[in-house]
Amino acid sequence: MHLSRLRLIDFRNFKELDVSFSRGINVLYGDNAQGKTNVLEAIYYLSNLRSERAARDQQIIMHERPLAFLKGVFETCTGSVEREVTVFSDKKKVVKEGGSQKSRWSELCGDISSVIFSPDDLNLIKGEPSLRRKFLDAVIYHIKPGYMKYLQVYYRVLAHRNKLLKSVKKKPSLSDNIDPWDLQLCDAGARILSERLEFLNRIGADIIDIFNNFTGAGSVLKINYIHSVNFTSPESIEHDFLNTLKNSREKDISRCFTTCGPHRDDIQFLINGRDARFFGSQGQQRMLVLCLKMAQARILTRERGEAPIMLLDDVMSELDIARRKLILENHDSQVFITTTDLKFIPDDIVEKSNLYRVRAGSLE
Repeated sequence: MHLSRLRLIDFRNFKELDVSFSRGINVLYGDNAQGKTNVLEAIYYLSNLRSERAARDQQIIMHERPLAFLKGVFETCTGSVEREVTVFSDKKKVVKEGGSQKSRWSELCGDISSVIFSPDDLNLIKGEPSLRRKFLDAVIYHIKPGYMKYLQVYYRVLAHRNKLLKSVKKKPSLSDNIDPWDLQLCDAGARILSERLEFLNRIGADIIDIFNNFTGAGSVLKINYIHSVNFTSPESIEHDFLNTLKNSREKDISRCFTTCGPHRDDIQFLINGRDARFFGSQGQQRMLVLCLKMAQARILTRERGEAPIMLLDDVMSELDIARRKLILENHDSQVFITTTDLKFIPDDIVEKSNLYRVRAGSLE
C-alpha cells in the first residue's frame, strides 16, 4: 500500500498543494519551519483521521481560513482508494471515501494505515504512564476495532464511579450504590487487561528483536506490564479485579477516585535491568521509541497483509550511519523522511530515493 497523490488546501502553511509520490523512499528536505513536518502530519491525518500534533482538529486549518481540505489517493492490494477529509472551523469534520460520506471508522478501507516517528515521541518513554497506555490501546484498536467499545464503556463507567465516590465521601449511606458500578467496571476492565497482556506479549517479541538488531550484543531489553490488579491467572482477572476494588474502596472514597484498574497501569522498559524511563540516556530512549514504532509497523503488516506508510520526522540526524541504513533498507513499505540536510542520509539511499525540496509551503 502506498500514497500516490496528496492534495492540500489551507492546511497548516500550505495554501494549496498537489503532489504525486512514488513507492519506496521519499525524502523531504529543506530548512526548518518550511512545512516538511506538515506534509507528514497530513499523510498521518488522512490515514488515521487524527493529528499526532494538534490537540484539536481546528488547529490544522491555516490561520483565519474557514476550513482545511485534505485528499489522498492510496494504492492498495484491492485497488485505488480516494479519501478526503474536510475540517471546518465551526463544525464537525466530513470524511469521504470513494466520493461517499462515511460516519464510522468501520466503513473505511482497512488497508490504509501509517506509523509516525517524531522527536516528541520521546515522551513515550520519558513521559507519564498514560502515554504508554494510549500507544498500546491505539495499536490494539487498529488491529481489533471492537476493542474501542470496551475502552469507551470502561472510561464511562469509571467517570460515574469516581463521581459517586465523591458523593459517598459526603454521604456514607450511599456506599451500597458503588457495587453495580464495580461489576460493570470489572467486566470491561478485565477484557481490556486481557487484550493488553496478550498483545504486549506479541509486540514485545518484535520490539526486543528490533532492539537486538540495532544494538547487537551487550544490551538486554526486558518489557514488563505493571498492573494495579493482583490476579492469579488470565482467567481470574475479572474476579480478582472485583476483590481488589472491594479491598481498596475505603481508600478510593477517601481520595475520591478509583485507585486500581487498567487506567492506572504502565509499561516498563528495562535496559540491562535499569528502567529506561529514569536511567536511560536520551540516545537509548530514542532508540526504544524507534523500536516501538517499527514493531508497530511489523505487526500491522502481519495482521493486515499491507505494510503501513512509515513517516520518519527528523530521525536520521540522531543515528549513526549503520543504524540509518538498517532502518531504510528493511522496509517493504513506502517511507517518508524529513531532514534539514541530505548528508544525514547515506549516499546509496539518496541515489534510490525520490527527493522533494520543501520551501515556504511548496514542494519542488
